[in-house]
Amino acid sequence: MAWTDIVDWLGIGLDHCKPIRVSLLVLAFATIVITNVDQATELFLIALWVDPSDTRYVFLLATSALAGLAIWHATHHAYRLTYPRWPALQDPRAAALRRWLPRLLAIVVPLLVLYGYLLALRTPHPACTVHAQCMRRDLRSAGLLVVAAAMIVFFIGRQRVLESAAERTAKAIEPRVATIKALGTLPLSIFLAALILNVLITVLVTFQPRQFDGMGSLAVALISASFFCMSGGFLCMLADRHGVPLLSLLMALSLVLHALHLNDNHRVRQYPGMSTHQQPQAPPADRRPSFEAYTKAWLQSRCNPQRTCPVILVSAEGGGLRSAAWTAMVLSEFTARVDQIWPPQGGEPMFERYLFAGSGVSGGSLGLATYVASLRLAPGTGEAAQSRSEHILDHDFLAPVMANAWFIDFTQRWLPGAWFDDRGRALTRAWEQAAQEQGIDALAQSFSQMYEGAHGEVSTTTPALFFNSTTVGQGWRFIQHPFRPFAHSPWTTAYDGALWQDPRIPLSEVVLNSARFTYLSPAGTLQTSGGRASLSPAAFQLVDGGYFENSGTATLLEVMRRLRAIAASVAQPIRVIVLHISNDPSLHDFVEAHDPKHPLLLYSPTCPRTLSPTELHSYGEVTAPLVALLDTRNARGEFARSALLASLQTNAADPNRGDVLWHLRLCPGNYPLPLGWTISSPVFDEMHRQLEQNYPLATMGTWLAQQIKAATQP
Repeated sequence: MAWTDIVDWLGIGLDHCKPIRVSLLVLAFATIVITNVDQATELFLIALWVDPSDTRYVFLLATSALAGLAIWHATHHAYRLTYPRWPALQDPRAAALRRWLPRLLAIVVPLLVLYGYLLALRTPHPACTVHAQCMRRDLRSAGLLVVAAAMIVFFIGRQRVLESAAERTAKAIEPRVATIKALGTLPLSIFLAALILNVLITVLVTFQPRQFDGMGSLAVALISASFFCMSGGFLCMLADRHGVPLLSLLMALSLVLHALHLNDNHRVRQYPGMSTHQQPQAPPADRRPSFEAYTKAWLQSRCNPQRTCPVILVSAEGGGLRSAAWTAMVLSEFTARVDQIWPPQGGEPMFERYLFAGSGVSGGSLGLATYVASLRLAPGTGEAAQSRSEHILDHDFLAPVMANAWFIDFTQRWLPGAWFDDRGRALTRAWEQAAQEQGIDALAQSFSQMYEGAHGEVSTTTPALFFNSTTVGQGWRFIQHPFRPFAHSPWTTAYDGALWQDPRIPLSEVVLNSARFTYLSPAGTLQTSGGRASLSPAAFQLVDGGYFENSGTATLLEVMRRLRAIAASVAQPIRVIVLHISNDPSLHDFVEAHDPKHPLLLYSPTCPRTLSPTELHSYGEVTAPLVALLDTRNARGEFARSALLASLQTNAADPNRGDVLWHLRLCPGNYPLPLGWTISSPVFDEMHRQLEQNYPLATMGTWLAQQIKAATQP
């Protein structure tokens, strides 16, 4: 074949990609995600192996077939039209390409789902030992093969039942048609039905955002892909026929609206009744207690000035739902261990009673909030908290986020004005409803309400929680807490969130501000009402707290310093017990004490470190600065951990008289521990295994109970 022929066919191939570009982009995006995103691996393992719901599996099969048919319908009829600006699409030499490419693309969809599952099996995962799970896995894999085979038979096979239909389809491709109307009544009816159904589903997601929760994340993704191909393909056909670059115009419109802030529906909700597309109302009178009043009341109600008082502090590292589950599991386990030796007094578990404060980032913030909220419901025991927190977090939080992202936020991007709640609100609503299924309303209620007594007095029954976010314009920490603004800020390179946030801000919203996971949860615009416009800056954009540092220890160190100063002012000696909860297997260990027989003063399990992806490669002059810039986030966390360790007042001669730090981390294990907003039961099992095997829980629990019991003696 001559070079001119090769160039000619390249041009023909490129021109044939243009009218079906929406379907090609969808398939390309799906392929990239499946092959490169750990969370996608977890979704396939859940869908085909772990998930006990047959309904969600049926939805997966049905939506796989639906997406394939949608791609075929859109691409097949796109090739039936003639386009004056693409004469190569009329080239008779490419008739076979126009006939077969839509069929092949349709078959790719179920094969892509099966390919995703096969890739997932290449990752470390436990062997199938339960007969029912093994049968379910094998049958579900076979089901995907059946769907793929059915698609192949439908489009390519030579069965007698389909043969005549295939021949009629082939004849229908030529001659070509010059107008949309000439496509025929049935094809146009299907396109119009898809457009109408797309609008109706968008309205449904707007008012009933949990309707897709029972389908599973993969099914939601496939439904979204179907509508992208059908609706987007049809609109592009209309535009392409008249030479209008629709996608380019929509992209330009979206960029203009974004640049001028004319369609921002990502506002931070300042009170429970506020929507993310509304301006906030003026806040009520501030009845939040001060941190000083809370600390003094906490010390007075728990400590004896004649004895050293144990004060437990927790920092919870970010890491999506993985870190939330690990944080809640660790704290619930310690609560249960202390309960066994020193039972709850007045319905309050003794471990939580001496847990003074927690600093969380991203998923760690969700874990802290879930643990605390779980103990507000009787019985307030560690065992009950562990059961409730696992039931809350064992949900597919990704499905409502994806449904909102593809149907609501995508539509909002090219509409002037803010009209709909965003995907961040879909996530907080999913958290709230998961907690409400366990009888817990705290996530949907005001954050500060947990610290206000019935008669206006300060309530110390809930540990002081500090949730870390990051400001976009300044790059500083934005520290959210339930107290009124500090008279003298204890924070370094950080904003006191209480100055800008309404006293009524919901607990779920402050957790979201800390966990605005890249792209899954959009940057939130924090605006104040007109009466507070004197603040400078008057508004912020908030992103995940892990952008600044992901450990939560920088804030915990500043809380600890303020606690020591207040304790000294009331002549109360204290012993700080720090629990640093991390979940990244690639973390450098900052604690060099690994003897489980002697967990005092310091302890961290012996854990082989997994190299991070950026450590496995060298980079060129273009990418190296960007990689280094991103890796400084982890370095800031390591710096903050080391600073916290150096600030402790340990006593090597008598460990019972000095501060203590335990690093509770996740190590590389028998099952991958992905980031994201959905995890499977094997992930919980792997976390339980590591917690029980890597830590001397009996020794730790006994020592904590002894410290608490000694503090309660007269």
